[in-house]
Amino acid sequence: MIAIILAGGKSSRFGSPKALATIDGEVFYQKIIQTLNQTNLFEKVVISTSEALKHSFEHEDVVVDLPEYKDNGPLAGIYSAMKSYESECYFVIACDTPLITEKAISHLYQFFISRVMEEQLDIAGYEADGKKMPTLAFYSHRVESDIKAALDKQALRMKEIYQNTPSQWLNVQVVDDTSNWYQNINYSEDLENLKH
Repeated sequence: MIAIILAGGKSSRFGSPKALATIDGEVFYQKIIQTLNQTNLFEKVVISTSEALKHSFEHEDVVVDLPEYKDNGPLAGIYSAMKSYESECYFVIACDTPLITEKAISHLYQFFISRVMEEQLDIAGYEADGKKMPTLAFYSHRVESDIKAALDKQALRMKEIYQNTPSQWLNVQVVDDTSNWYQNINYSEDLENLKH
């Protein structure tokens, strides 16, 4: 199984590349890699990023968007990683979710695996306040062709995939954890608020 860290966005709202920001002295992407490795679920952790940022990461497995899908958002990042690293399933996480916990990943994995065979489930992710989080989700390899089809018709929203694919969503509150482990950090103020 492969974990894909999406780290190719322009981070315009944040003001600098979010993947390289720090919290408690740890760089976002390195903190996420450490957590992913602690789960012992993944044979490889892949960073999916842009051409401009690819040399910013101290990591062996870094993928840039395929030329034909360059700058096409998260779907391009996921698809490019899937094409580069074959697996039965993938865990996708955005680089701006540095507080993700081993417990939350393991819980979602158990849920996904228990249903993927019987229900032909292709996506299992978290949702908070009724809002689905497709960049905090497990994906079956079967989704690869759907993502390519969406990219080819320039339908670049993540919703394009999960609305038309067998998917289930767990409320973040099922994880017995009162921290903000699922919070996206979109603005520098978000980071400051978390620090306090």
